[in-house]
Amino acid sequence: MRSVMFAILVLMPLSACGNAKEADKADALASQESAAPAAKKAEAGVVDTSQAGTPAPTQAFAREDGSKVTLADFHGKPVLVNLWATWCAPCIAEMPALDRLAKAKAGEMAVIGISQDLQGWGKVKPFLAKAKLQHMTILLDEEGALATTLGAPGLPFTVLYDAKGKEIWRVNGPREWDQPGGFPETAAPGPTVHFHAVGQEPGWTMDIATGRDVEVIADYGSKTATFKAPARLALEGTSSFSAAQGKSSLAVSIVRKRCEDAMSGKPYAYAVTMTLDGKRYEGCGETL
Repeated sequence: MRSVMFAILVLMPLSACGNAKEADKADALASQESAAPAAKKAEAGVVDTSQAGTPAPTQAFAREDGSKVTLADFHGKPVLVNLWATWCAPCIAEMPALDRLAKAKAGEMAVIGISQDLQGWGKVKPFLAKAKLQHMTILLDEEGALATTLGAPGLPFTVLYDAKGKEIWRVNGPREWDQPGGFPETAAPGPTVHFHAVGQEPGWTMDIATGRDVEVIADYGSKTATFKAPARLALEGTSSFSAAQGKSSLAVSIVRKRCEDAMSGKPYAYAVTMTLDGKRYEGCGETL
């Protein structure tokens, strides 16, 4: 697992953290051939809700006293997880603000900094002795696997989980966490909705799992596409959303009214209009 983490550090954007020790860089280069493919580069500092609803990782992390803990141990209130390292200058720069945020949110939200230092507590403890962080919790990712698990394209990388351990949003890069607007007060995603739609002439189907994917098969199977689904899908009245993936685009409108499938005669609760790459499709839909 450590070899994968070394390679991930090499692939991280140099604009985020390019201040690793030379020894760390040499080890990373030696491990690069066994690395997993690099994650897609994310825009720094921007709130990303595309993974909303994803469960928190289950792996265990180490406390300074050697005991182990998982993110599930913090269930019951929101948890802000920050991936950092002592060699990452932007990480170090934002940690005092995270500590102040932890103080301001005490009792409401846990703020956890999970070190990605491959040299372990021997590297982290001297830093903590100087930093004097008093309010946030510091843990160590001994296996070096968390950045890979989360698909982090760089450090710092921060994820907010709700009280049940489901992701709300993620941010790649630093923010002014304790300043007005620095902590994104984004509403938690709604309950997962599975929606299925079907249409005739030309035949098409669409499956939506909120917070995950929209899968489309159109023109009797000659067109297929997958898009990121919205975090929420309100199915009272009219609901609409749009998405794009590469050169393909999708716009969907769902209206709560009786709709009958033209071929089977089956009644549905929703009328659906889908526009895929500029072509309009009409049909009916239902929740699953």
